[in-house]
Amino acid sequence: MVIFYKIKVTYFMFANLFLMAMLCVVSLNLPAVEALSGNWVLDDELSDEFNAVSKALNKAIKKARRKAESENQKFDTGSKPRERNRYDSQVRATEAQIKDATIEKYWGGPAAQNLIFQTDAIKFYVGRKVAVLYGNDQKRLLKINPSGRAYSYSGTEVTDDYLGRSLTYFDGGVLVIETTGRTGMEFVEKYRVAEETGQLIQALEIEDDRHTHTLTMTRYFDRKEK
Repeated sequence: MVIFYKIKVTYFMFANLFLMAMLCVVSLNLPAVEALSGNWVLDDELSDEFNAVSKALNKAIKKARRKAESENQKFDTGSKPRERNRYDSQVRATEAQIKDATIEKYWGGPAAQNLIFQTDAIKFYVGRKVAVLYGNDQKRLLKINPSGRAYSYSGTEVTDDYLGRSLTYFDGGVLVIETTGRTGMEFVEKYRVAEETGQLIQALEIEDDRHTHTLTMTRYFDRKEK
C-alpha cells in the first residue's frame, strides 16, 4: 500500500512537471519564436534615425521649458526707448535662465547601450534563452521569463550582464526586453515580425533618469538571405 502510494505521488509529480513544461513552451508563442530567429539588416529608408529623433525631442523639451518659464514673467513693454531697452534686457535674462536650466540630453548612454539604438544589423537565436547579436560583436544571452512581465523575490528570471539588468519575455507575438542600464537609464526593446511585410520591427522606448521624458523610435529590418 505504501509502495503504491509512493508510485502514485511520483506519477502526479512527473505529470505536473510535464504540464508546467508544456505551459512554458506554449507561453513562448512558438510561431513568434521561429519568426524572430535569423539575421536581419536595417532598412535605412523606413527607419527612424537615432540622432535626428533625439535632437527633435531635445528641441521640444526646450520649447516646453521656455513656454513654462515665460508664462511666469511679466514684461514691461513700455513706450519710451529706455523702457523698451529694459524690456529687451528682461527677455535676454529670461532666455539665459532657460538656457542655463535646460541641459542638452544625451539619450544614448554608454557605447554598448548606444549600439542597440543605432545598430544596422541584428541576429536572433531564440530557444530556451534568447541570444542576440547587435552588429558584429556585441552579444547578449537573455533568460526568457515564461510568466511574462512578473518578478520573483529571488530575481532568477532577470539577466544581469555588462549592459544592465534585463527582464525578457513574450507578450503575445512580441519579444520584450526591459533593461535598467548601468547608468540608471531605463529602456525597452520590442521586437516582432510584421505578417504583411515579413520585416522585423524594433520599437524602442528610452526614459531619462528623472522619468519625465521618453524617447521613442521605430526601426525596420529585412531578413538577410544566407
